[in-house]
Amino acid sequence: MSTGEDAGSVGSTLVRGLRSTVGRESTTFGFSILVTVAFGVCQVTQGSPDLPRIFLYAAGAVMSFTLLEGILSSGFRRPMPQHPTQTLALGTSMNLLSVLVGLGAATLVSASFTHLAVWGLAPFAAGVGYLLTESLEDALAERILVASGDTEAEEVSG
Repeated sequence: MSTGEDAGSVGSTLVRGLRSTVGRESTTFGFSILVTVAFGVCQVTQGSPDLPRIFLYAAGAVMSFTLLEGILSSGFRRPMPQHPTQTLALGTSMNLLSVLVGLGAATLVSASFTHLAVWGLAPFAAGVGYLLTESLEDALAERILVASGDTEAEEVSG
């Protein structure tokens, strides 16, 4: 027998799923946008890439995460702590800034040099700029939430 509460639980399940997906994917979404538009910047400033340059671009984009993960996890030996979801949600809601900083870094590198290495360095600089700025956004989110009385905002897992 169906009740109004059952219908509400379907709706709340959908909302929970949506909240989980959006919260989990925010950083990835911002980075995807960044590497797409940074590729466009490289193409405008450097010309249409050949296949080796596309592979170099992909390697440069990946290396930004790899380098920072290696450093921050002490050579991949320590876990990477995570803020609670409310802190991450507020922090990643500011992704516009981190995308623009990353795009600015890619533009600076790509517009300043004409060399094969630009195809690796521009996405690397974009990724590092993005990750550093997103970290500042998360730190700001933590401070805002703590100031508003959220006692769990500064806790991290790991």
